[in-house]
Parts: sequence; C-alpha cells; structure tokens
Amino acid sequence: MKKLLFFILSCGLSALLMAQTTGPIQIRVDASKQIATVTKCFNGTNIEDLNNQTNGGIFSQLIHGEAFEENIDIDFLGLPLGDYVKVYVILDENRRPHFLSQANIYTRVNWNNLSEKYDFNSKDIYDAVVQAAQPRPSRDGGPPMVRPPLQIGDLRFYSRFVLFDSIPEATRKIMLKRINGDEQISRYWSKITSGNAKGKYVLRRGDAYMGRQNQVIRMQEGNGEFGLYNAGLNKQGIYFEKGKPYEGILRIRAHQPVTLYLSLRDENGQILAEEPYYLKGNGSFEKVEFELIPKGETTAGRFGIALKEKGQIELGYAFLQPGYWGRVRGYPVRKGFADALMKQGIKTIRYNGSMVDVGADTYLYRWKKMIGPVDERRVCFRSGFNPYATHSFGVVELCQVAESIGAKAMVGLSMDETYEDIRDFVEYMNGPVDSRWGRLRAEHGHPEPYNLKYIEVDNERHLTRGYAECMKKFARAAWEADPEMHIVASLNIGTNPSRYARGTEEYALASELFGWFIEQGQADKMVWDPHYSGALFFADHPGFTHSMGIDLQNELARDYPGYKLTLCPMEENGSRCDWDRGLAHAHNWNTLQRYGDHFTWLGSANTFQPHGQHYMWDQGRVHYTSSEIWFQPSAHIDAKMTEDWLPIVVKATSSNDSLLDVTAKINQNRDSLSLYVANLSNEPREAIIQVKGFRFKGRAEIWMIGDCELTEYNPVDHKNNVAPVSKQISFSRNDAAYTFPRYSYTIITLKR
Repeated sequence: MKKLLFFILSCGLSALLMAQTTGPIQIRVDASKQIATVTKCFNGTNIEDLNNQTNGGIFSQLIHGEAFEENIDIDFLGLPLGDYVKVYVILDENRRPHFLSQANIYTRVNWNNLSEKYDFNSKDIYDAVVQAAQPRPSRDGGPPMVRPPLQIGDLRFYSRFVLFDSIPEATRKIMLKRINGDEQISRYWSKITSGNAKGKYVLRRGDAYMGRQNQVIRMQEGNGEFGLYNAGLNKQGIYFEKGKPYEGILRIRAHQPVTLYLSLRDENGQILAEEPYYLKGNGSFEKVEFELIPKGETTAGRFGIALKEKGQIELGYAFLQPGYWGRVRGYPVRKGFADALMKQGIKTIRYNGSMVDVGADTYLYRWKKMIGPVDERRVCFRSGFNPYATHSFGVVELCQVAESIGAKAMVGLSMDETYEDIRDFVEYMNGPVDSRWGRLRAEHGHPEPYNLKYIEVDNERHLTRGYAECMKKFARAAWEADPEMHIVASLNIGTNPSRYARGTEEYALASELFGWFIEQGQADKMVWDPHYSGALFFADHPGFTHSMGIDLQNELARDYPGYKLTLCPMEENGSRCDWDRGLAHAHNWNTLQRYGDHFTWLGSANTFQPHGQHYMWDQGRVHYTSSEIWFQPSAHIDAKMTEDWLPIVVKATSSNDSLLDVTAKINQNRDSLSLYVANLSNEPREAIIQVKGFRFKGRAEIWMIGDCELTEYNPVDHKNNVAPVSKQISFSRNDAAYTFPRYSYTIITLKR
C-alpha cells in the first residue's frame, strides 16, 4: 500500500464534478446485452499485522503483551488512546531510554540484531535524528528543505525518535526510575497489590523464553497479594461473560516451589474467578494450563497473576482465550469476528503485508516458525507494524479463519523461503495424512487438508530478474506437492502508462515469466495481485485499467494468443474509513464489475480495526471494542452485494457518468435485475431510467446508503450513523423518474 500515491487522484479529477447538467441524467439499461460475468470471489478482504487485526482482533488471544517484550508503559505522558498506541519506549546499549514512533514505520531505522541485549545502538539513533534534520532536495526543483518532524502530542519525532536528551527532565526522571527501579513492568501489564505485601518487579534481559526479556515478580514480605494484571488490547479491558469458561497457557519459571494465583477481575479489581496453581520450581519454564469461569460479567476485565506468599516467578509467555463456546470449531478464531465476516459476505481472504517485507527481522518470517502449539513458537520479532510481534497468529490460523467463514485463502510467504521449505509447506497444508508433513498437520489438530490453492511471493515487490526466478522457485517446489497450487505475484503497477509498457524491461520479464508458466502447462496458475486505490475518483482515472492489470493482461494475450493472465487484485487501499472511502468503494465495485471478465478475485484493505486505536492507515472496515463489533460504511456495501448476488453484468449507460456512475446486473434465471448507482456529487441528481430487455412489475425495492458528508463515519456511540435504508416504491416501466440523494449509493431492484 505504501507504494500507491492515492492522494494525487482526487486532485486532478475532482473537476469532473463541477460540470452542471441542465436536465435529468439519462440512464439506459439493456438487459439483453451481457458485458461480463462476476462471482462472489469479488468480495474479498485483506488482513495483515496492521492495527491489531489479528492479536487483539479475530485471533482468540485476549492478552496484549503476551511475551512481555515491551519496555515500560508511557502512561505518564497522558496521551489520548489514539496517540498512546503510536509511541514506545526503547533502550540503547547504555540502557538509556528514548521514544520510538510507530506512526511512520516506512521510515527505516537500524534496529540491533535480536542476539544483542538492547533495541538500538545509540550511534544509530543519533545519526538517524541528525540526518532527518538536514535539508533535503525539493521534489519540484526548489531549494532544499527540512522535513518537519512528526508531531504526536507534545513529542516531535525526527526520523522515528525523540532523543533522551530532548525529553523534559521531569519525564526523564520518571523513565529512569521505572527502567532501573523496583517497578520495572512491561508496557501492557499493571501491578496488583493488596494488604501490606511488598516486593519488586524486574524486566530481566537475557535467557528469555520467547524474546529478549522476561517479567519477574518477586514478593519479598508481608501479607496480601503481589502480582500483575493485563487488561487486553492497549489496556481497553477484556470482555468476560458470566458463567462461561476461559482457558489459557502460561510459561513460568521458578527456582523454588511456589503457588501462584490466576484470576479474572472486573475493572475495579474485584475477583470474578480465581484458582491456585502449583509450580515445581525446577528452573525450567513450566507449562501451566488453566481454566477460569467468571461469576460476573464485565466489558473492561483483567487477567491477574499474583503471589500471596514470599517467592519469585519469571513470566515468559501468557495466553488467554474464550472456551470452545466463543470460538469457531475450536480454532483460535473468535466467533463474533467470524460472524462479522460472514455477514459482510467475504468469500476470499488474503494474509500478507508489511510483516513479510518491511520489518527488521523479516528473516524470521518463515512458516516453520508459525506452527505447533502456540506457546512453543518461541519467536519474538520486529515486524512491519509491530515492534514486538510473535508468531502466535500465522498463515495456518489465517487458513482456519477462511475455513471458519467458508472463504478461499491466499497467504503470503517470504520470497527467501527455501525450495524445500516451500514444498514442505504445501504438503503440510494440502498433503495426505500419511505424508510426512500431512501427518504433522494432523498431529497439530487438523487431519483434513486445508486445500489452500494460492501462495503469494512476498509483498509489494518490483519485478526484477531475481523476483521472476523466485516465482519459478515457488512454482516448481509447490507443484511437487500440489500441481493445482497458484503462484501469486505481489507486484503493483500503478496508473503511469510507462510502467510495464511494451518495450520496457518490466514488460519483457512479465512476458517471459508468463511464457514460462505456459511452457509448464500451468498458464492459469500464474496470478498477478496489483494493489489499487480507494480514492473517490480512482475509477475515473485514465490509468485505471493500467493500474488494475487489465492493460498488461491484454498485451500478454497478444504475445500468447489463447492465454489470459489471472488477475486477483486483493488490496483496495484508502486512507480513511469514512463515507468518502465507502462511496469510493462503491464506485470501484461498479466499475470493476463492468470489467468483470478480467478478474478472478478482488479484495479490499483492511479488514478489522480497533476503534480509535489505529496507528497508521485508518482504513479498517469493521471496527470493534472489547465487547462490540460493527460495520463502517464500505462493509455495508459488501454485505448487500453478496446478500443479493447477481452474476451477470448487462449494459447500462449514464449520460453523465462523472455524476451518476451506473452498473446493472441480473440473475441467472433472468427474473431479477438490479441497478447500482453511485451519485458522486454533493447534490441530489434526478434521472430518467429506461430498461430494455427485462419486463418487470411496477414496483421497485430501494436500498440506499449515504446522503451525508463524505467525512461521516460510524463511531462507537453512533454505530448506524452511515447505514443503509430500504423502501419500496412504484416504478414506471417507461422512463421512470428517480432522484438520487447527494453522495449516495443506491441499488434499485426490479422483479419479473
């Protein structure tokens, strides 16, 4: 998504809406003329590690900060939640703290290797800040200019850092006390104390269970309890339902026998469930499996770990999930989130993104590190959007999500996976239970094959000779285990017609690669995934068909008559989740269906978003809190499209398609026709509608969303602010008049 310059689209095209009409717009539909066929696979979505869509979202893990890898909290800054999620404390080799921004992760910085004790070397931090403060050449040829720092609250980030030296003295004292004092507590955990119990919290670096540090709880004296609690994603609270079991796993080390107490609590700290668990204290990371059943209900609950007598424990990993009742088929997939995707009508789902290609530790993004019991995946790494990610949710869990909602899956793997590991992956996903990797899949709880058929080679790369060879490597290796596997190229094209134009090196490589797939007898197994814009007027851009891969598909058909490149554009990207994005999504839906014969799958980004907690790309289409899940405007459009799916696109025209964009479809029985009209202007638009080739009753079903400012969206306290309304009206068979509300998307359905 980072490589698409969405913001330029509106600038050059907004003038289209300035044209005024002198009379009603003429809409003509000819149901006898089919122009394309479309499938429900056009309603797809994309999930990546951005904005806690998985951990904290659809993944059943209810704990945030499961590996205790984050440093101290920043609550002392008093930032609102929307800014709190963007700022972390990191340490250099002097054990000196600095602030790090996660709101501009495409600014690359030099993290230390994970084998080293601390996050950064001070030289890299200071050099990055100094370089960021230097004047840079202007893109328009003007004098060099200093790029302004990123402002988050009162913090000014140069590159991605606020230096320790530039932090106010009072704040520095708080940071140093927490880092070096008796209350060293990992960011997403908070202390529990009662009675006169006293002790110490230590973030112990080195010899960690999963990453580079463990959390030590040491009760030294007194009576009462001494421990920590976790309140879920960004401390928003965990929703506990009364009388329903919650289960989990801990990895804890103790060097002496000790009893710990695990609990579920409400927002006031009142205990809803508590059980003691005994540790042998043999110096290993003992596995504690537990179940807790709350006697009350809360939407802002906490999970507690505490000691009630003198002793010490070292926490390495914590996992808490709803019991079978709250998950799909026993998978680590939260039922409410799966239900939302099914309501949205999602039929294809892609798992790929910056965790594959942007993070500091992409060498750790390997599928064999993502399988097996969740507490045994002992990897903590810096992914694209998460500085302290784990592999508790990976490609296998994504396939379980797809299976849960009845969708097809596409997963991205690192282009640096070995030939053998690619072959093993396909056998693990699709092989019989008597094969080596199929047997392991069965041991992991899934004897039936996943029937995954789409593997994407890395994320948003450039087509080079090296990438083309990686595509061939993936194909040869995958086909050894499953000849039906599709190999997907993640290559953006863009609206510039010179990109991938005949005569360029890019085009020559694309043609050669497609020819290679044809030579293997697998022409349909080469898939191209060009990502595209969710800007309002992208569909009107002269480079629309180029960006979507249609131009390339047509040119390759000239090189290889009788063959067609498979196109699966799976990331429609927007910068917002409001009605501007919703109307743009509708406009894209309309246009892409008219080009329907060119595509196999289509998808949009991003799927889920914790409400008010995004740190980049505010484009989540299904929002959630600890206890609620609801649609943003674009998701309502998807739901309606799939609910009343019509597969045959017929000819429809608008006398002013820059104002009223029109698509028409009918069902296979040809007894239902729908007209999809996007009013792209800020005024109601009257139209005269003529329908040929379809005789209908004199009534119409109307479904409409919009008729509001483009900045409107669905906040937590007004979840139906931008929501569809329906009605039935009389509708003339000859030149029906209808007025489409401003900034709206309307579906008119006619029946025989």
